[in-house]
Amino acid sequence: MDIIKMVVQLVTGLAWPVVVLLVAFMFKRELRLLLSRISHFKYRDLEFKLALAEAEKKADVIEQTARFSYRSSSDIDSKLEQLRRIADVSPRAAIMEAWILVEDAAAQSGFIQGADTPRINAPSFVLWLVRDGKLPAGSDELVTRLRNLRDQAAAHKMAQTPPFELTREDADRYLQLAAKASSMILGPEK
Repeated sequence: MDIIKMVVQLVTGLAWPVVVLLVAFMFKRELRLLLSRISHFKYRDLEFKLALAEAEKKADVIEQTARFSYRSSSDIDSKLEQLRRIADVSPRAAIMEAWILVEDAAAQSGFIQGADTPRINAPSFVLWLVRDGKLPAGSDELVTRLRNLRDQAAAHKMAQTPPFELTREDADRYLQLAAKASSMILGPEK
């Protein structure tokens, strides 16, 4: 009797996974189409990691198609080292501070927007440089993605949203992207 109960429990335990796999196999083409249409998925830090990966892909495309390569400068390198030390303590703070690299690059390039109080608007500046042909196409999208990532890191710090864990590796990936964007703004190459 014990063997029969064990077999029944085994069959019961395996039934649902087998049915799910069978349905997935039968509708694999439809599932692939459905998954390709998903543009946004949100679950704690997974949303941030997916957006970070998209930004990295965008930077790679820009580097490959426009023959742009990150040019190291002593100023950016020293700021990058400081940001990495901050990331050791607080990855979220490093991401917030890394956005300043992009804004500083826009300011150093002479783009300030605003009437009474000058404001640096890095996304507008990059869009203008792309339209003018001084930056590779897609650079504006990269900067927008960086700004959105920074905003996500800031928003999750507030109490209204459930917290998610940013790792040192996440921060370092963001820092590299911010350095690349700053390098593009300061010294665009064709």
